[in-house]
Amino acid sequence: MSKNNHFWVASGVTFVIFFTEALIHYNYGIMETKNEPFQLSNFTFPKGKSLAKMMGIVVTASTLSGYLISAIEQKL
Repeated sequence: MSKNNHFWVASGVTFVIFFTEALIHYNYGIMETKNEPFQLSNFTFPKGKSLAKMMGIVVTASTLSGYLISAIEQKL
């Protein structure tokens, strides 16, 4: 696998995992505020600016993770 492909795979996998975690934390906070049980039926998806902010944070973290993984592997 080329270095560029490896970066995209590492970043993509990290994005999926981090975004899933972000959605869980987002919903946990909403459910705690509303005093609702933590159930899949209570999950909501952020809209508008909230979604854009969440995705921006996760894209940034995923890209950084991809770069760090690539850099560490090159050093090893």
